[in-house]
Amino acid sequence: MAKSILQKDKECYLCRRFYNLRTTRGLEEHHILFGRGRRELSERYGLKVWLCHNHHNEPHLGVHFDPAARRVLEQAAQFAFDELHGPGSFAEVFGEEI
Repeated sequence: MAKSILQKDKECYLCRRFYNLRTTRGLEEHHILFGRGRRELSERYGLKVWLCHNHHNEPHLGVHFDPAARRVLEQAAQFAFDELHGPGSFAEVFGEEI
């Protein structure tokens, strides 16, 4: 299992980003990209983050219900991937840019 390339600390990525809170309890691992083999690629390349349950799987805040929150994670994943592997590498591996 690859470590996340988006975060070093085990805390809710979105609590930290949106509210500057360090939520460390009840965390769930979230693979940022999904579908068509993308979940496996997310695992391989570390495109995953820790999220609290509310930001992961609860309406209306959870990334599985909130397209805006999902987009924030997808854009952050593309940026981190291109920073690590070179400009345009995200599009080469995943077939498109976010």
